[in-house]
This record gives sequence, structure tokens and C-alpha cells, in this order.
Amino acid sequence: MKTPFFSLADRIACSAVLLALAFFLVSAGPALSAGYGVKEWSATAMGSAYAGASATSSDASFLSYNPAAAGAVVDYDSAISAVGILPTSSANITGATTSAGTPAGGLAMPGHLIGEAIVPNLAARMRLAPEWSVGLSIYAPWGLRTDYPMGWAGRYHALQTHLLTVNISPVIAYRIANNFSIAVGPQFQYAKGTLSSAVDIGTIGALFAVPGAVPGTQDGIARFKADSWGYGFTLGAMGDIAEGVSVGVSYRSAVRHTLEGPLTFTLDGAGVGAAINGATGLFTNTKASAKLITPEQANFGTRVALAPQWTGLFEVNWTNWSRFSELRIDAVNPAQPDDVTTAQWKNAWFFALGAEYAADERWTWRGGIAWDQSPVPAATFNPRIPDADRTWVSAGFTYRANDNMSFALSYAHLFLPRGTIALNAAQTGNALRGNLSGRTEAGVDVVGVQISYRTGN
Repeated sequence: MKTPFFSLADRIACSAVLLALAFFLVSAGPALSAGYGVKEWSATAMGSAYAGASATSSDASFLSYNPAAAGAVVDYDSAISAVGILPTSSANITGATTSAGTPAGGLAMPGHLIGEAIVPNLAARMRLAPEWSVGLSIYAPWGLRTDYPMGWAGRYHALQTHLLTVNISPVIAYRIANNFSIAVGPQFQYAKGTLSSAVDIGTIGALFAVPGAVPGTQDGIARFKADSWGYGFTLGAMGDIAEGVSVGVSYRSAVRHTLEGPLTFTLDGAGVGAAINGATGLFTNTKASAKLITPEQANFGTRVALAPQWTGLFEVNWTNWSRFSELRIDAVNPAQPDDVTTAQWKNAWFFALGAEYAADERWTWRGGIAWDQSPVPAATFNPRIPDADRTWVSAGFTYRANDNMSFALSYAHLFLPRGTIALNAAQTGNALRGNLSGRTEAGVDVVGVQISYRTGN
């Protein structure tokens, strides 16, 4: 006797559980894609370096790459994916001076700048009628985490930089033809972040002629913590355009945020900061805000049957990073000047090529390579986001245990060239940060696991 499908109430309840799990599991992690982007939404897709992700609908996790994947569901399926990020990173500072021209001192070769993290993804989809289906994906499209020790040589430029976003994206899909669907849905995006840096109170005190002020030796800390909700949309199409050839296109809109929260200061122990605060109002704890636009992204993917068991995969993504011209923290306290970091990022591309081999009904093997272009110009390369063009090499497999359950495991390594730091006090926002030169290095190992469940095979 055939097992009955889940009831609609069962499916909604399951999706609600996934939603609750997402808020519990998602945590800030390092950006593995260019800029502060994250692609690690599917351990299945990671196995081919995301080649063909926008044209694939084999499980619910592909909803995060193209909402039209909802149109391929038979009855109901869901996927839980977790990607572990294991980076190595270091910096080598060859020159660091305060804005007064004195040596900044401090640790010149900090390590472990990018911490380990787990990036989860949860997705579900179900069919409502022959032509209509719905989906829900919960994922982190943007994220960043770098941490430097308080005593490092570039402390006036960066200490902590944390960004976490969570997208909740319900979609509805309509099947135009037997193997072609379109879909649309909103983005409900939560963002929170922390920015901190050391403040050269000694140099500022010398400018104000505070007795005992010595540049580079009397540091404080400025810390901004804030969050925001923003809203956008996503749309996509997916289907067969010829025998053995499938394509998918998708678009995720920009989302505007106004991050609001406290700007707090820890002053030096010598009393120089307290004297400045009493005389000018500087370094008073206050509320502040920062504008952030997470950029729009357009995606195209294709799958081509090469032989009975082989499928070729291709993917190209474009991201409008030019929206990120600067990061400006605007304090409510009128005595506190804006904190500005110049970016002037440029638009960037991602290309991936891969293949799948269906060994039998249970085992599917995949591999891929990708090139991810950095949006960061050399002139504004900053230790907050030590970004560089990166090359992906990935491999993985899916094992279908039975008609309902399947498991995926993938591994990738990211190769990143050295990044060159060449910041100077003449640049906008760096007048009190001073000069900093050196390089950064990083490499990343990534491991992804996924469990998928379906009914109605």
C-alpha cells in the first residue's frame, strides 16, 4: 500500500520547525565569497563549486540559488545543510605609524584573523496543485568575521568586524510547461554587526595640548553594535530549453538597511581621554547609525547531458558591489565626528565549471572549479575585509539511502593570493588612524554535510 503524502498541516508545521531552527543555528561566519558574500547554502551545490546551482532543482536547498527550484517538487521535500569553515589567515605589517608620524608599535604578525564557523541552510518546498508550488528558504547571503588582537600594529584601522545577515525567503512558483517554472517571493532580511577599532587618544590629546599625552601609547577603543531589518524580493525561472539542456536564471534584489545601536568608548588609563571628553564632549557614549545596502545579484546556470551518466555544469553570477562606496558611522552626539571608511568597490563576477556522474540510482559524484573576482580596489584594501580573487576546487557526492532520505558530503579548498595593505593618513577617514602597510594571507578548507527528506517519489 502506498504511503500517504503529508497533510498540508504537517508540511506547514515542518516548515515552521525549520524556521525556528534557523534562528537558533545561524551564526556569524567569515565571508567565503568575494567581498562579504556567502554562497555556502547547500552542501550538494558546493560539491561542484556551485556550477549549475541556478539550474538545479534536485533538492530543496537549491531554492537559495533560484526560487524557481520550487516548481520541480513532486509532493514535499526539505533539506538541512551545514557547512564548516576552517580558515588559516595571517598578516605581516611592514610599516605602521600614527597620524603624528611616530611608530605605532604593536604586534606586526598577527594570526588566526578569520575564525572557524558553521553556516547552516534550511529549506522546504511543497506542491499545492499541478501548476502551483511554494517554497521557503532560510540562509545567510552576506556575512563577515575578522578579529585582530588589541595590541596589533594596525589597531587604529580595525579590531573586530562582524556582519551577519539572515534571509527568510518564501516563494511561490508556477509551472508554465511540464519542465519550465517561474517563481517570485519577498526577502525578509535581518542584519546585525559589530565594528571596533583602537583610538589613538595620545595623538588626539597632543593635538589638544593635553599634558602627558603621548601619540601611540594611550589607546582607547571605539565599538559600534547595531542591527536592522530590510526587505527586498527575489525571482527566477528554470526549465528545459532542449533535450538534455536545462537553464536557470535568478535575481535577488538589493536590500537597504539602517543599522542602529550604541557607539561606546573605552578610554585610556592615563586620563587623557577623560580630559578630552570633559573639554569637548568627544568620546561620550551615544547612539549611532550606519547605512548598508546589501547588493543585488543576477545568476545564470546550465546543465547539459554529456552522456547517459554524465552532466556538465556551468554557472555565472554578477554582483553589484559598486553600491559599497563607503562605510559611515553617524553618531547622535554632535561633538563626535562621523567615522568613515572608504571602499569604492567595483562590480564583480563569479564563474564555475563542474560535472556530475550518476554512478547508479543511489550514488551521484560531482566536482568543480570556480573563480571568484574580488570587488576591492588595491587603493582601498583594508584589514577589516582582507579580500582577494579566489579559486575554488570542490568535490562531493550524494547518497540516496532510500526513496525518502538522501545524504550529501562535500569538500572544497579556496586558494587566495596575498593581499597588499597600503593605507595612509591622507585618505578620507584615516586622518587619525595613521599609515599602515603590509600584506595578508589566507587559505580556507570547507566541509559541507546535508540531509534531505522527500515524499511523493
